[in-house]
Amino acid sequence: MKMKKEYLILAAVIFGLSAYLFYRSADRTHYTLPKLPALAAGDITRVQMTRGAETVTLARQDGRWAIEPQGWPVDPKTAQEILEAITALNLTALVSESKSYAVYELDDERKANVKAWQGDQLRREFDVGKAAPSFRHTFVRPAGDERVFHAQDNISFRFRMAVDDLRDKSVLAFTPEEIEEVRITQAGATATLTRKKAEAPAGQPAPADAWLSADGRPADPAAVQSLLADLSNLSCEKFINDRDTASFEKPEAVIELKGAKEHTLKIFAPLSAEDKSRPAVSSGSDAPFTLAEHQLQQLMRPGEAYFEKPGKQ
Repeated sequence: MKMKKEYLILAAVIFGLSAYLFYRSADRTHYTLPKLPALAAGDITRVQMTRGAETVTLARQDGRWAIEPQGWPVDPKTAQEILEAITALNLTALVSESKSYAVYELDDERKANVKAWQGDQLRREFDVGKAAPSFRHTFVRPAGDERVFHAQDNISFRFRMAVDDLRDKSVLAFTPEEIEEVRITQAGATATLTRKKAEAPAGQPAPADAWLSADGRPADPAAVQSLLADLSNLSCEKFINDRDTASFEKPEAVIELKGAKEHTLKIFAPLSAEDKSRPAVSSGSDAPFTLAEHQLQQLMRPGEAYFEKPGKQ
């Protein structure tokens, strides 16, 4: 009888503990995640990102995104990634109801407030904090909700980018095969390279086109093609925002390209003796910019360096 009583007591304790753990677990997970209205990237016409006293506004203009009010083009890939982070926002778990936002970098000083409009209609707004320790989630707070949630993926950095990092840094673009003439001016000397189309024997692959000087000297075709490849998809190091293109005079190197269209790149002296980058202007950019040291090694090459030296066999 005594043994039976002890079993009953033990069973009651186990039942009680199990019930406690069940209801405790249920209490911790008994909540409803906010349902965000469906939103497509193509619906969004304006995005505003505010962090502290700084606000960056992106607007769709003629199918492209630009930074307002300057009208600077946004890098297309960056714009698409921002739109995807907004439209695919997925709240996966409740993190906190304590309103202790600082620990998640959701306080007023550090949060990034994100708003997305379709025309005049505000379609989505939320605050973005830091990434979770796993870097697989981000702490967010939807507008009108005091709770903190996990959002899927690390999206924090998407909304904390500096304006210069958002800008499209492409400053020259063309198809190399369209170029028929390259003119390089440096240190008062000008060299002209003209394309001569190569003819392929019947049934044979076409050889590389030849490049010749005005007096018929051959240039190294691989070196010329390397130059055209660099120029055809040229991106700058950064833009110069406090000057315009007209303020730069007396370039130290000029590269002119003629083909289906004409393209020009002008490179100037460094802005300071310590600066290894150089300012430049191009026909493909409305603003002056700088080119990095590694880019200059190819672009500052004298025109005569592309030709075989006289007397060389």
